[in-house]
Amino acid sequence: MRIIATSAAAFCLLASPALAADEGKGIVLTPKYFEPGSGTGQQGGLGFSYKIDKTVATPAARQELSKESFHKLDLDFKAEGNVAFNRDINPSDFLKTGLELNYVYQYASAATLGGPGSGCDPTDPATLPQCREEAARSRSGDALVLFTGLVGSLESDQRFDRRNETFGAHLTTVYRPAPGSFVNQANPLDWPFRLVRWLTGHPMGLTASPDAFPKLRLALERVKPDKDPDRAALLGSTPDYNRGNIELAMSSPVGVVQGRQVKFEWSWRYFKEQNPASAIEAAGLDRYRYAASTLRLDSGWQLTYATGRLPLDRQSDAVWELGYRVEFD
Repeated sequence: MRIIATSAAAFCLLASPALAADEGKGIVLTPKYFEPGSGTGQQGGLGFSYKIDKTVATPAARQELSKESFHKLDLDFKAEGNVAFNRDINPSDFLKTGLELNYVYQYASAATLGGPGSGCDPTDPATLPQCREEAARSRSGDALVLFTGLVGSLESDQRFDRRNETFGAHLTTVYRPAPGSFVNQANPLDWPFRLVRWLTGHPMGLTASPDAFPKLRLALERVKPDKDPDRAALLGSTPDYNRGNIELAMSSPVGVVQGRQVKFEWSWRYFKEQNPASAIEAAGLDRYRYAASTLRLDSGWQLTYATGRLPLDRQSDAVWELGYRVEFD
């Protein structure tokens, strides 16, 4: 019986990417077409979204804590936003650019392959189907990444008519349960996609996807409005305030179309001002909700339905987006 030192091998056998502290790093540019929901009276239009996540310095290099875990300290530059050439149809008119000083901790337990009677030999590619089946039953091989640290950013709408400076702290957790664990097998978020995978002939079939376990981000920031005419009109000035933020995200393979994998991605973001003035609360400027659901092909094409609004956006939208995702290292 052989031991795979990290859960990465087991996840690869399940056609799922390995969990890593630098997952999601790089630059993503997505040209897209926006189509407002019916009844809005708005015409569709072109635009794009961007996301940049790059480590610019490592004040404390990676240090192994054990065979299964390590930690380090990173300084990350992050920027993201959604831009529509017709601002009125932008479902997320919110640009955020800043720096994060992150303490990173990663743990990945060992996954056991090649057990007696399994027919799996991790060194023999011919036994890949048997190894895949054994990995799917494994109750070991879970992985966890924690990010926590300080955040400083500049927020604005796409015309820079409204701007905020923010400073705060966050905690982000990314967890992938062991493939055969109860947590992974019982995850209700993945149940409908397991059936679709089986019906479309996806290699994972009815196997549960560890990616479907939600990722969580909690943040508390001090917001200094640099330019916000709406708050100024209500309050007579633009005092600083505290704001909480919760974000959830998950993804799961859905199926195969013409030999290409289709993934479903969902995210939900909630912002709430702490102890808002009554005028701010009455105007609905103290809380914001935004949700997006995406079907994405491995080729790069993606279809998104987005609803709600983000800070600095004054109207709630429901918009379809058809885009092509381009990734750079």
